[in-house]
Amino acid sequence: MATDFKRLAQENQWISKRCEQEDNGLSRPAENDEAILSRKKAGISLEDKKRIINRLITRQPLNRELMMRILAFCIEERTIADIDRFAAGFPEASRATENPAYMAKSLAREDGLSIIERAADGHEVTSEEKEGLTEDEIDDLVVLVGYRTTDIGCEIVVEHNPLTRLADLMGTRPDRADTFDELLRFIAEKPRSYDDVKSLLSGRPVLETVINGRIEVVQPSVFIDKLERAGILVWDKGWKLTEEGRSYLSDDL
Repeated sequence: MATDFKRLAQENQWISKRCEQEDNGLSRPAENDEAILSRKKAGISLEDKKRIINRLITRQPLNRELMMRILAFCIEERTIADIDRFAAGFPEASRATENPAYMAKSLAREDGLSIIERAADGHEVTSEEKEGLTEDEIDDLVVLVGYRTTDIGCEIVVEHNPLTRLADLMGTRPDRADTFDELLRFIAEKPRSYDDVKSLLSGRPVLETVINGRIEVVQPSVFIDKLERAGILVWDKGWKLTEEGRSYLSDDL
């Protein structure tokens, strides 16, 4: 079993490093005087902000993984067009209840992403430059709008990394870890239906659990559901491994 999550640590280090490289201070609402004042007035702490962003991401399961991918993608500054093209490459996009542009703007509204306005020469337009200008003049000044992950957004990207969630899942139920691993290898061979998974796991003791002192049998769908919620499986005309699911197995396949 690929229980060595060394790649996870390396990936998380890379994310943190990229956040530091991309940060110019403006992507850090906690360190911006205006943002600090606004937050104090609102009485919202950074931890509260984090909970709000987490709730935004997880409230709609059909949007959850795509929204997390957008947050990670924007560690480098991206335009809405960039985000649309990126999101279109994932199966989750076809089932999402919101479009990628709306997701990005929602993340920006809650400080998961910062909005970067740029002038024709590429420099970042400041609030001082816009002071005293009409809306039309501001429209003429700002020729490009980008989105970049904030510090708190970067923290969430690291915490929600699918390999992190998979490690937590296996650590919480070590008695099921081998079955999760076997199921991932089974699905890696080709897209699988629920009936395929049911046939694989049917009758196994791992499906038994004790509830209120009685032995109950759980459905194989429990394993699928937990791996999907971890961001390791995705439905695309059959259950398939996500990029992170393939990464988990890559050392041994």
